[in-house]
Amino acid sequence: MFRLIFLVIFLILVIPGCKQSEQEPIHGRIDILKNDQVDSALYHELKAKDSLMFELSYNQLDFSILNELATEDIEFYHDQAGATYTKTDFINGMKGLGNLSYKARRELTEGSIRVFPMYNNGELYAAILTGEHRFFAKEPNDKPEYLTSSAKYTTLWILKQGEWKMSRIYSYDHRSP
Repeated sequence: MFRLIFLVIFLILVIPGCKQSEQEPIHGRIDILKNDQVDSALYHELKAKDSLMFELSYNQLDFSILNELATEDIEFYHDQAGATYTKTDFINGMKGLGNLSYKARRELTEGSIRVFPMYNNGELYAAILTGEHRFFAKEPNDKPEYLTSSAKYTTLWILKQGEWKMSRIYSYDHRSP
């Protein structure tokens, strides 16, 4: 009985202290701890750019957006198709979607986007966007569209002269349905 009373008193004294310490900045990281991504302007901006890039280039086969959003030295790493190391190779790889025997479509997995800002001496210089998506195929017949795979991806966005540019993209953990 004494142990139970001691434990209750201990928890009453320690738990409020733990909650208080979570509110105090740890090496200036209070903003990170309180950051609600969905309300973040950075989250919305990069999610919009990500969606625009996939909608235009992957779904509509309009690759002009890639010239605008990709750095010259963009690198793309795919767990099944290998890597590309230049903007030209990246765009040409995306153009290969037009040579498929079916119409490919990419769909973001709702609620999967996460954005992680990166700072250098307090100045925002980059952000990492992670997400999950699904890929579908529509054959040139009456067969309904079907799921071909799902995957995760990570994009390193670099802030260059006030514009967000894709610098590194990792596409991984592709799974068949």
